[in-house]
Amino acid sequence: MRNSLRLAVVGAALGVLSFASAANAATTATATATAEVLSTLSVSADTALDFGQIAANTGGTVTVNADSSVSKTGALVSTGTRAPATFTVVGSKGAIVALTLPSSAATLTRSGGTETMSLSGWNSNPNGAFQLDATTGSSTFSVGGTLTVASAQVAGVYSGTFDVSVEYQ
Repeated sequence: MRNSLRLAVVGAALGVLSFASAANAATTATATATAEVLSTLSVSADTALDFGQIAANTGGTVTVNADSSVSKTGALVSTGTRAPATFTVVGSKGAIVALTLPSSAATLTRSGGTETMSLSGWNSNPNGAFQLDATTGSSTFSVGGTLTVASAQVAGVYSGTFDVSVEYQ
């Protein structure tokens, strides 16, 4: 009987120790969760994409690149002020944004008429993603393209619109 009692006491002691060991094996840690909400992005068109004056002759293309370089094909004459469109984007300081150019051609229509020209071959400077200024949260970019001019294109002022977009990366 004494042995039975001793075994019972030893068994109870071992049981308490095993519960204590299991309780000591568990532990808890606390982590911190953070999030930064970025400022709303805004983009504004500052200047228009300007192809200057064109004498169509036998037609061709005029390209005004985002880096302000100009080229032409065909027997047309391209003169006057030619410049890429410029834009300003404002958002969170130092953030990276990606620029998306049009995926299709834009149509320029003659004022007071129905004649058109096609604008495509989009390019930008900078190209793709870029960083907003770490102090001001703003940056500028320019957009160029290629205008296709038909042989004997009807004289007049042609205009149209195109969309660009920016988003945080």
